[in-house]
Amino acid sequence: MSVISAHKAFGRLAMLVLAGALAAPLTFADTVCDASSLKGAFSFRLSGSSWDSQGYLYFHGVAGRLVSDGAGALTGSNTYNYDGTVYRQTLTGSYTISDDCTGTVTLTGTASGTTHYDIVLTNNGQEAEVVQTDSGLTLSGSMKMQNPAATTTTPPATTPANPAAQGKK
Repeated sequence: MSVISAHKAFGRLAMLVLAGALAAPLTFADTVCDASSLKGAFSFRLSGSSWDSQGYLYFHGVAGRLVSDGAGALTGSNTYNYDGTVYRQTLTGSYTISDDCTGTVTLTGTASGTTHYDIVLTNNGQEAEVVQTDSGLTLSGSMKMQNPAATTTTPPATTPANPAAQGKK
């Protein structure tokens, strides 16, 4: 077999291998979620607006903390700014998580009453995208795990630049 014939044969073989690889179905590792996928303490924020029956527009901003037990129960607190009026409230609630990492949340606040949300877990359950599903409201935001175990590190020991700052002379 000549060098040219060998190159042609190798080229044909390479094309067949490539064609076979492209024809094979692509598979990805499945991420399966459940209620235990949302466990721990999370900070969250929401912002958006609502309209009343007269067509007046109101702005909302929310920041808070939720603690999930990993079995469908939530507790927490938040600061809720409703068009310039600020409420601080405690929260209780429940959630469900489907195997595709989407879910629902129902929260009852001491000032805001009962509200409903759809969520999508991301980053292995350390974060979530959130949208409120109550009629007339367009609030959306995110949740982030506070102190996730995967990123917890001990800070390095440091020597203070100014010992007087620590009361030493």
